[in-house]
Amino acid sequence: MLYNGETGFIQSADGSEVTILFTTGDACETCGLKVVCAPGKQSQRLLTLPQAGEFQPGQKVQIEELSNLELHLAFIQFGIPMAAFLLGLFLGYVLPFQDILPRELSAFLVACVGLGLSFFVARQFVQRIVDIIPEKYLRIVPCV
Repeated sequence: MLYNGETGFIQSADGSEVTILFTTGDACETCGLKVVCAPGKQSQRLLTLPQAGEFQPGQKVQIEELSNLELHLAFIQFGIPMAAFLLGLFLGYVLPFQDILPRELSAFLVACVGLGLSFFVARQFVQRIVDIIPEKYLRIVPCV
């Protein structure tokens, strides 16, 4: 999981946002889901979320994942390009480009165009998810 069960300390709370400081683990080096966190120079990560309660700087908190963020991002990152490439292969194979190019070459070229267009679609979906991550995917729980 991305943040599920991790504990950190409130670095700043300004009324509308809370910034949580985490120490970076070994898993951060290979993590491909750096959508929300930014690894720091002193092996620290910062996470900024909208404030959903009363938190004080220095308070120990835990992040709880409400929905499977990694699964959603993996689908967008891999599923959409794969579907676009396969759809492009099919369309390039059945469209009448045989007078200009061989069928296999036209299928591959249309699949590459579909793959290129999927970049823009995936980027829009990721931007939507990043905008709703605090409300839908993560919750701050104070440690006792």
